[in-house]
Amino acid sequence: MATIEAEQNCLLRLILSSADRTLSFSNNTGRFLDRGGDFKPLGPALFIPSDTTFQFSHGMTDHKALICLFNPDALSPMMTGMPWNWNGCVSDNMLNLDTPYLMSVLQRLARECMSPGFASELQIECLLTAMALDLQNEYGGQKVYEANSPDKLSAATVKYIRDMFEAGPEVDCSLSALAAACNMPARKLSQQFKNTTGRTLRQYAAQTRIRQAKSLLLNPNVLIKQVAYQTGFQNPASFTAAFHKEVGITPEMFRSSV
Repeated sequence: MATIEAEQNCLLRLILSSADRTLSFSNNTGRFLDRGGDFKPLGPALFIPSDTTFQFSHGMTDHKALICLFNPDALSPMMTGMPWNWNGCVSDNMLNLDTPYLMSVLQRLARECMSPGFASELQIECLLTAMALDLQNEYGGQKVYEANSPDKLSAATVKYIRDMFEAGPEVDCSLSALAAACNMPARKLSQQFKNTTGRTLRQYAAQTRIRQAKSLLLNPNVLIKQVAYQTGFQNPASFTAAFHKEVGITPEMFRSSV
């Protein structure tokens, strides 16, 4: 049993899976003390906002975990003045984070901590900033989600789809997976997405991957083939063809022009 009293800082924990460890969450529980109630199962990732008291209860385990304690106001100048107010927003959903983009950022942060790469400190700060913004967007303040109309998707549904695409190749973004995540028939989701955004899901997926590739190409230490695999392409040839179709030049030409 352990009690965490979060004051100005927020805490994130991600349990890291590995080939030689089988994770079990059956005896991994917790609760926000101020909310009362019974202990509830914890997922691989949980978020403890500032100004809360949290209780853990779990048995003997063997695993590695990323534990991130941070003050959002101290991350970057762009955060200054942002209202980090969690009053009335604390919920049991924080015990099992399932936002695809946030999970992807946490996993990238863990990899960077374990194996620092090029400009590691800068990359970690950028990842922390992205993580804090996503937490603020997800939980920071009371939100009212509009329902999907008969012909178009709500802003919340479009954002959820966007987050799944932005999370990278680790997240399944097939039409069937997107439809299941949005609890909609695949054909209806596809049509309403086009009605709402003016683009098909296939077009949006391609544009997202190319946008991610452009960002990676700015780092001269990342090989073209690494960019291809990190953005979900099967091989460098298919990546080059898709990039040329979308941008009008090859990845090599794009890199040399910036």
